Amino acid sequence: MTRVLEARLAARSFDGLAVFLFGHCNATEEMAAYLSAHGVDPAAILDNSTSKQGLFCRGIPILPPEHIQNCAAESIVLIAARFFAEMAAQLRRLGYRGEIVRVAEYDSFAEYSLSAETLKRKTARMLRGAKTLARIRARHPTRHLVICPNNALGDVYWAMAFLPAYRKKNAIGETAVIVAGDGCRQTAELFAADKIVTLTPAEMDEFVQAVVFTRGENCVVAHHDRPYTDKIIKYLNGRFLSYIDYYRCAVYGLPRETEPMPPVNFQAFGGTARLVKGRTVIIAPRAKSVTQPPDSFWQNLAAKWRAGGYLVCTSVNGEEEAIDGTLPLDLPLSQMAAAAEYAGVFIGLRSGLCDIVQTARCRKTVVFTDCFYSTTPHKTADFFALPGWETMLL
Repeated sequence: MTRVLEARLAARSFDGLAVFLFGHCNATEEMAAYLSAHGVDPAAILDNSTSKQGLFCRGIPILPPEHIQNCAAESIVLIAARFFAEMAAQLRRLGYRGEIVRVAEYDSFAEYSLSAETLKRKTARMLRGAKTLARIRARHPTRHLVICPNNALGDVYWAMAFLPAYRKKNAIGETAVIVAGDGCRQTAELFAADKIVTLTPAEMDEFVQAVVFTRGENCVVAHHDRPYTDKIIKYLNGRFLSYIDYYRCAVYGLPRETEPMPPVNFQAFGGTARLVKGRTVIIAPRAKSVTQPPDSFWQNLAAKWRAGGYLVCTSVNGEEEAIDGTLPLDLPLSQMAAAAEYAGVFIGLRSGLCDIVQTARCRKTVVFTDCFYSTTPHKTADFFALPGWETMLL
């Protein structure tokens, strides 16, 4: 998405135009923030959801698509939602003749076309996924496959936390947990899973398509969002479930009173010499599923705590850089809860790392930007709320 916008900004494609964004979602909010930071203020976000119309996102009004008919100025519509073709067609039916631009590509499930070329390509990738499925089934012929398709720590955390209750309810014996990426493997290992199979994100996409296409048995695709659970996210258009309850009730079909199992494989923190016990703040400024505040926010936050006599560290992974004025802290996920307890304070942008440390006995603050969750009328801070945490809303 950023590359498309960068090119358009460099070419001054927005000069003299009223810029509209169509389809409110997290990607649209990221796009609005990026445009505003580069001097382009969108005129409105167009959305078909009547529950959102009349509200504001980052100060931008959310209006029905018909509003475009009343725009007297030259305009352009940017779409970062999945259903680009259908949305563009809707605008044309409304009589809009301006430019419509697709600015984001989604996972390989998100291409909706019946062209011969697309069908050929999709068939080939499904067959590759079928080979992966056959390979896993050959290694684990009787195990119930628990498939965590998203490369996201929090999704794996809650899929694992409610897995024992799901197994008990359905009299399931041994399982094999399928995850994407090393971080997700580490998260699954916190719960002492029977067997863990790690795929690359690309392999996982193809594997899940094969499972869905062949209607695979003796397995569950443990994820709360489309396309894995038949668009269950639409439930949120009329009623509310929290992120945790989505796994508890929607993914696994468990009663609301079901308690999650805490991790059993946390390890002791091995870097005590680097931190000041009880006087250290660990900040975690990065996340995949929520809008990112600017680094200046974290720099100011770190300066405030340092002025109070605290050491400030940034939780980093791999090549990630620490926030200016803080020390990098690169730890295995199994040590993060113990590190937070030793430090005394953990402040994180809402991410899967927050889920992993949510049982730590320390002062914990979760940071949210004021935005909606996905295509729903519910705020991200409500959907991803963490009971018992202090909340900072930007």
